[in-house]
Amino acid sequence: MNETEQQEQQQTSEHEHGFHIQIDRVRYRVAKREMTGTELRHLTTPPIGPERDLFEVVPGGSDRKIEDTQVVEIRSGLRFFTAPAHINPGRAMRPTGVSRRP
Repeated sequence: MNETEQQEQQQTSEHEHGFHIQIDRVRYRVAKREMTGTELRHLTTPPIGPERDLFEVVPGGSDRKIEDTQVVEIRSGLRFFTAPAHINPGRAMRPTGVSRRP
């Protein structure tokens, strides 16, 4: 069997048995070859809310933010993570032991 035939066989096998992906280190098995950001968000229980952004892990590169309407080509081994959509910078803190008095 040549390399092309092996790839086709693997793709057929994955489609029949599903694809294994991870979201926030939890494994999921999905059958669809393409999913939107919204569909990915609804795999988790409870679904990922709008207060969090969804990112695809890109090994060796910049992670990619997945928008709700964006279509993602699914393959086994894909990893996603969530992060707060809005980060409040907070107050500047004084170093320990530093007084306000002159």
